[in-house]
Amino acid sequence: MKRQIFAAVLLTTMLAGLVPGDQAGYVAAIHPTMVNEAAPTILFADVSSASGLKIEREFSAEKRYLVETMGGGVAWLDYDGDGWLDAYLTNTPTIESAKKGRMPANRLWQNDRRGAFIDVTEKAGVGYRGWSMGASAADYDRDGDVDLYVTNLGANILYRNEGNGSFLDVTVRAGVGDERWSASSGWGDYDGDGDPDLFVANYVEYDLTRLPEFGRGRYCIFRGLEVLCGPRGMKGSGDTLYRNNGDGTFTDVSQAAGVADERGFFGLGCLWSDLDLDGDEDLFVTNDTQANYLYLNQGKGKFEEAGLLSGAALDINGKARAGMGIGAGDYDRDGRFDLVVTNFSDEAYAIFHNDGRGSFTDRAAVAGIGRATAPYLGWGVFLADFDNDGWPDIFGANGHVYPQVDRVAIGTSYRQRSLLFKNNGRGEFSQITGGLTEARSHRGAALGDYDNDGDLDLLLMDLDGQPILLQNRTPAIGNYLRVQAPTGSLVKLEAGDLRLVDEVRASGSYQSSSEPVAHFGLGGLKTVERVSVRLPGGKMVMRAGVATNQVLKIGDK
Repeated sequence: MKRQIFAAVLLTTMLAGLVPGDQAGYVAAIHPTMVNEAAPTILFADVSSASGLKIEREFSAEKRYLVETMGGGVAWLDYDGDGWLDAYLTNTPTIESAKKGRMPANRLWQNDRRGAFIDVTEKAGVGYRGWSMGASAADYDRDGDVDLYVTNLGANILYRNEGNGSFLDVTVRAGVGDERWSASSGWGDYDGDGDPDLFVANYVEYDLTRLPEFGRGRYCIFRGLEVLCGPRGMKGSGDTLYRNNGDGTFTDVSQAAGVADERGFFGLGCLWSDLDLDGDEDLFVTNDTQANYLYLNQGKGKFEEAGLLSGAALDINGKARAGMGIGAGDYDRDGRFDLVVTNFSDEAYAIFHNDGRGSFTDRAAVAGIGRATAPYLGWGVFLADFDNDGWPDIFGANGHVYPQVDRVAIGTSYRQRSLLFKNNGRGEFSQITGGLTEARSHRGAALGDYDNDGDLDLLLMDLDGQPILLQNRTPAIGNYLRVQAPTGSLVKLEAGDLRLVDEVRASGSYQSSSEPVAHFGLGGLKTVERVSVRLPGGKMVMRAGVATNQVLKIGDK
């Protein structure tokens, strides 16, 4: 009887994608040559070298301290307003390099419109040297220029775009200099007043002058290996919500809004989205080794935490996973936004299907990504339409935190390749390589059309190397429509029987900032019958008879 019970539990866990099952499944997932793929339906080319993007890098081969393995955020932003995406890359030292005074700088790279980038860091004044984790971009003062927020271990920085190619550090005046270990940040208009508000997910309390000893302690051992310590055994920091006052300053409303995380969970990722489709933005926060938060917007500046009740806080067995990155999209085209969350190795990615009314079900197993993602430790992630066929696909950036795992045969590795899953349109995904074959120490990932050809490209960071620029070269790419609108806008598209929905977001992934645009793949369609945009605050804007293969700009005036 006990064997039968154990077998049932094991089968359930395997179906959920939480353990690897047979070794062949592990091998097929780790080695891209074993993925069954015919002609490439989605294809990326690594153009990092030709792009000129680079960063001065310090990295620890052994990763003896937690702070040395959590950075690596990137951001797409059109800082000069020329219609071409520029790239911001965060950086961090190692403990040893910091002791020697070597603190590599963050870098801003200007798009030269010919496929390459020019380093404009010094002129722009954004070359911070310190323990940077990530960045997010939004026009917080609504002056037409995109601004930049940088999260750090230590005081965060808000750079106001001066409109002349330079930025000004306005952190103190704005009142957003959170001095804890901040991971991801995200902009959303939760109160619908038209001014982007700022959420900051904070990680753990970490004293650089009193570092835990490597491999010593209950939470410094993994599979019998001595590894870095944390985050378990450490104290969480709580999170912060800054309300935009509309005059260049912000007010910390974390406590009043109910999103301060008084339990001190280990926050890593955050995403603003109208998940219950009631007209205002909700907030999802991924927590490392602890339950995720789902804050449902109740209006009047209040949120209700509904993670456990929603089904999106824990795995199918009621266990908290190590939530890292977060992405959103309507993968089954039912009009509701679903969530994809990356987790630790042996835990698998989650696909939280939005069942409506604030309820979610993890369908990673039935969608075909459960077992395939189990060996991987994921970070930046997206639900996005990479071949413009009208169905959002899944991309995940991966890399382990412990280099020591390469010393033993446990079905995983330190450097890992990114994963790509094509949406089959039946609620299922097929794993494909898409040209993503190189194993790296991936962390942050940002999504955007940097070459303005109508498909989605990827910017990634290698924790132990240089940034990675992946150009979308999908052979049979479909038509598209891209909608630019204020942050927090909900966009619906109608064409015959086709109904698509997306949002303009300045949040998501992992410590990174994607292009704030609603992107729709349309296959062979040449005209969209109707585009409906719900602006923050509820105002509706309609456009009829819209031609495809263009960027449709919707203002808030």
